[in-house]
Amino acid sequence: MSRLKDLSDLGQSIWYDYIRRFFITSGELKTLIEEGLRGVTSNPSIFEKAINGSSDYDEAIRRLVEMGKSVEEIYEELVLDDISRAADLMQSVYESTQGVDGYVSLEVSPTLAHDTKGTIAEARRLFKVLDRPNVMIKVPATPAGVPAIEELVASGININVTLIFNLDHYRPVAEAYLKGLERRLADHGDISKVASVASFFISRVDTAVDQVLTSLENKDLQGKIAIANAKMAYDTFRQIFSGSRWEKLAAFGARVQRPLWASTGAKNPEYPDTLYVDQLIGPDTVNTLPPATFNAFREHGSVAQTLTEKIEEAETQLTQLEDLGIDLNSITQKLQEEGLQAFAESFKTLMASIRHKQDLLLAEYKGYTASLGLEQSNVDGALMEIRDQKIITRIWRHDHTVWKPDPAEITNRLGWLHLPEKMAAMLPGIQAVVDELRQEGYNHALLMGMGGSSLAPEVFRFTFGVGEGYLDLAVLDSTDPGAVSSYSEKLDPLKTLYIASTKSGGTVETLSFLKYFFNQTIDAVGAQEAGKHFIAITDPGSELETLAKKLNFRKIFLNDPNIGGRYSALSYFGLVPAALIGVDVSNLLDRAITMACNNEGCNCPVGGDNSGAWLGAIMGELALFGKDKLTLILSPGISHFGSWVEQLIAESTGKEGKGILPVDGEAMLTPDNYADDRLFVYLRLKGNGTYDEKVRDLEEAGHPVVQIHLEDIYELGGEFFRWEIATAI
Repeated sequence: MSRLKDLSDLGQSIWYDYIRRFFITSGELKTLIEEGLRGVTSNPSIFEKAINGSSDYDEAIRRLVEMGKSVEEIYEELVLDDISRAADLMQSVYESTQGVDGYVSLEVSPTLAHDTKGTIAEARRLFKVLDRPNVMIKVPATPAGVPAIEELVASGININVTLIFNLDHYRPVAEAYLKGLERRLADHGDISKVASVASFFISRVDTAVDQVLTSLENKDLQGKIAIANAKMAYDTFRQIFSGSRWEKLAAFGARVQRPLWASTGAKNPEYPDTLYVDQLIGPDTVNTLPPATFNAFREHGSVAQTLTEKIEEAETQLTQLEDLGIDLNSITQKLQEEGLQAFAESFKTLMASIRHKQDLLLAEYKGYTASLGLEQSNVDGALMEIRDQKIITRIWRHDHTVWKPDPAEITNRLGWLHLPEKMAAMLPGIQAVVDELRQEGYNHALLMGMGGSSLAPEVFRFTFGVGEGYLDLAVLDSTDPGAVSSYSEKLDPLKTLYIASTKSGGTVETLSFLKYFFNQTIDAVGAQEAGKHFIAITDPGSELETLAKKLNFRKIFLNDPNIGGRYSALSYFGLVPAALIGVDVSNLLDRAITMACNNEGCNCPVGGDNSGAWLGAIMGELALFGKDKLTLILSPGISHFGSWVEQLIAESTGKEGKGILPVDGEAMLTPDNYADDRLFVYLRLKGNGTYDEKVRDLEEAGHPVVQIHLEDIYELGGEFFRWEIATAI
């Protein structure tokens, strides 16, 4: 709370890059406003995930379907309702800051990005329908968007200009804002009530530039160019909004078009999680933060005016980048084009999600069910306790007191909560390595790891198989000499990639495998070329990172250190091997992001449908009453997922004299063969009824049974996350 106030004292406002129905209706937004939050930017991706992955909008969609509304009409009704509710809550901030803050942003359709007239008409319509002074309409900084900005500002409409990546994007935007104000003033309009922000996207710049710098083996400039770029933009902003032209407008109450820093979540685990907040603080600015970054800054961010510091150093860094032959303008132009495409795809996906949810509601489909008998009341009580103690919200805020008064080994182990979103930004880097290997003719990969670092890759390999032209993956997690020699004999070092995978970087077994196969590769290709056949996945600063650099590994993937091994399936440890065998990792993460949305704090397990909390309450409550043998039943196509769940539960519980015993791979028996100490969980893949009858027999005999239905094998992306939440609960 004090950090938000301190930022405000320095002239920077914090907005929240997040909105969904339960976030508004649960009181969570109101609480953040009371803590000092000063604005909200809508996020269509989160909106889509909330529709697809939760019950937030089910009642409203059902009502609108009954009214005969089209998918497009349903979308508009839902989103306008959210924006209106949020704007009403933000009205107090708008009034107390005299219109400086308190805004909620809504974008025009991304299909209008290259249509000036369409953008103008759509923005005017939305602003009129919402009929609130603290609404901003998002318009992209495209050549077609710039004249729309001028026209809309002249009409008195608040504009959030999005997708600005460089000064070539920004200068026309600022000029359009000034011209719009001048036109409005000339027409005797009130310019004191018009507000605008210019949204510069930050972290994506470093993600793109760092890839090029890595290929040039330049570490000095990594993680610095996005901030240097923003500092130059801020310097330009101060020049534009000064002098006689601006002073004439200011005399009539005009507001500066504040720079807004967007995409400020640090994607690279080597960078501080508040990097793009701490280093971008200055007067007349806004920073819109995703929830994870917001919570991190509130917990340990640094508050000091940094935007105006080290300007010469920033200029030097940009000059050095140019001297390396890296064209920042070209990179950032491509980022804008990719951003536009991503927004358009997101909009299509959103429409498809509404259509899909509509079909599910009409069919009265339920993705998971439980038959718990007399234990249902105990579970209901546990869910009420989870709600009343705000357990889910506290977990997402990394509140260690959910489990222990001491934060040790808790607060630094919750990075997995944010993996789906973070890893989505890392996919281009992963894919670049995969493409290189395929082009060079590699056809096999051997992962050398133990436990948490090997189980998820095995699940991917046995579930998805190997895509045509991709690398066949084997996992070595046994020190049995026969196992080692088996791979030594059948793998050709010339065509094999070896993956050393260990979080600590000091796992004896993994390093022993590495040394053995590295020496074998030297014999086959020579010492100079051997490193090209190896990649490492480890934590920053580990022994393995040091060794990999020394041996000139092809690539070192540094994982977020705030993740335990068994919670690492959706990190580099699981996704790099998955990409190597041809899994559509983007699709996999998309399902995980949807599940993460379902399990957020605002989705209450009572009144909502937080499925991770629901499953966790069932597991924990039944275990307390003696049903502590969690027996997994899986459709044949996803059977290997059980081994991953087994380790997750067995190693995470079992502490302090109590725990849950997972049972995986056991042949199904008739109900009378089981004692009264079992909870059965049936993961059923759509179209496969192998165990339907036997599971029905268990239910009829009174055994507690949970059923979870998966549409296809890519739903495992969501299952990894659901079971992690459930185990934590």
